[in-house]
This record gives sequence, structure tokens and C-alpha cells, in this order.
Amino acid sequence: MVERNRFKKASQKEISLYTFIGESLCAVQILEDALSHSIVLKKTEPEQKIEADKLLEKQRSYTLGRAIRIVKEESLLPKSLEKELSEILTERNWLIHKSITHNRIELESDYSRTKLIHRIKNIAIKAHNLQILIEEDLFEYVENKGIDMSRVKAEIDKYYSK
Repeated sequence: MVERNRFKKASQKEISLYTFIGESLCAVQILEDALSHSIVLKKTEPEQKIEADKLLEKQRSYTLGRAIRIVKEESLLPKSLEKELSEILTERNWLIHKSITHNRIELESDYSRTKLIHRIKNIAIKAHNLQILIEEDLFEYVENKGIDMSRVKAEIDKYYSK
């Protein structure tokens, strides 16, 4: 009879893999949040803060796929960025639903595990780069509305210069 809650301790290689998966998941979640903010800021005006806060709460509950659909339907971002978001959605879905279960046997091979980690790490890099592109698009959008963003840019520069 199998003992309840019996687990094999993770190896150092598995721990590394799980760390990369966690990093990629965090990067995708931050990207999703940036996308939610972009959608809300483009659909509301500054004097609609209460409505914007409610919309943001609702928007944050949406999946990445649903947020991307909203962006496409309402043309809220450049087409090139929409395309890149669709591509990372495919990778995000693979990461969540298939990265481990569909590669279980390959994890035994150093070469295959390295390839898998590379793919997972690339998701984090792509998500981070897309987050920056969304932020840059938002800066341009807000500045076009006549809002001075120099103080915000200075804070960002200060944060990243540490």
C-alpha cells in the first residue's frame, strides 16, 4: 500500500527548473498586470478614478487571453504588440499546462532539460520585454494627453540605477 503524502525530495536540477518556472510565471503575471493597467487607463479618463479602480479590479480577474482579446477588439495597442502578446500567450499556455507533464521523460537528459530551461527562461525575458513595451506605449499615450511624466521617468531611472 502506498503511504499517504509520500514525496520524493526534489533534486538540485529539479529545484533549478522549478525556480525558472517560478520566475517565468511571475514575469507573465507582471505582464498581465501591466496589460490590465493599460486597458483601464485607455478606457477611462483621469476624473473617472472610482470607475477606473472598479474596472481595474474586474480587469485583473481576466485571463491573459481575455485581456489580449480586449486589446485587439478595441485596438488599444499597436498591431505589432498585439502579435507579440498573442505569441507569448501560446508560450504561457504551454508553460502552465504542458511544460512539465509533456516533458517528464526528457527531464532525465541534461541536453533536453537545458533546452527546456532555455525555453522557460525565454518566456520570462519576453514577458519582461513586453511589459516594458506596454509601459512605453502608456507613457506616449499619457504624454499625448498633455500629462507631464518626467517625475515618473525620474523615479523609474532612480529605481533601476540601484
